[in-house]
Amino acid sequence: MIMIGMIFQFNTDAGTGLIMLSDGEQKEFSTNDWVDESNMPAVGLQILYEDNDNLIKIKIPSEEEKNEFGSTKKPKKEKELTSFASLEEFQNYFSNMGFDLLKTTDEAADNELTLGKFTDEGVQSVSISFKDSQSELTKKIIPLSSIDEHIQYFKNTGYRLINDSQDNGARNATLRRYVMDVHSEITIEGSDEKVTVTKTINGKKVS
Repeated sequence: MIMIGMIFQFNTDAGTGLIMLSDGEQKEFSTNDWVDESNMPAVGLQILYEDNDNLIKIKIPSEEEKNEFGSTKKPKKEKELTSFASLEEFQNYFSNMGFDLLKTTDEAADNELTLGKFTDEGVQSVSISFKDSQSELTKKIIPLSSIDEHIQYFKNTGYRLINDSQDNGARNATLRRYVMDVHSEITIEGSDEKVTVTKTINGKKVS
């Protein structure tokens, strides 16, 4: 069996953790199962899980392996997502879906997490709150119109503004972020009437 999954729990001292496969099944693992010499296990990492007669091999998948072994199943339904027991599980799940952390609060009676994913329609926002040991999930689209709104959104997700200039009446802004060996760059061009956003990851343009 070979499947794509994600590490959602990992204890660096013990060298053990839990993986959620793309079909929703959870698997225990240890660093003895880790065969990737270029990377180390960490919460939120997408992995390739291979089980050959109980011989477990885990590593970071290549793009070809993601395409070949990625799940074609639909994501979990919201009613299943509400069974997650912690904000960390929610954050790991949505981070694996391409969402960025926007806001988090940690108070005795109200724990809340807000994540966002940039799309052509605007920011797809997901808010999760825990009250009385019960989780509540809210989704909405936040439209972005001006260049300043676009810049502020990406700054809220950890990007640093590198350049903001005017060229022949058009405004150009560049923001960059470096997380866990992943270098991301956002280029915003145009005017408030028409804004074009381009994203590259490790030098490759992504949609």
